[in-house]
Amino acid sequence: MTISPIRLAPWMEVLGQLHELKEQDGYIEASIGPTIVDLPSELKEKLKNCIGQRIGILRTDSDYRFRVMG
Repeated sequence: MTISPIRLAPWMEVLGQLHELKEQDGYIEASIGPTIVDLPSELKEKLKNCIGQRIGILRTDSDYRFRVMG
């Protein structure tokens, strides 16, 4: 079974452990918990140090926000 990446709608959040980041054509695929999410490529530098940690990513009307849960 293939899992298709999702794109977050405005004010949608994904929570879970960040397992992996993969670069695609102009974006990144982030494996967060059981979900794969398409994110803007500019988040890669911020997220690469969070692999293995539990994070939350929220899409707002204008950008994406993320938090690391300790």
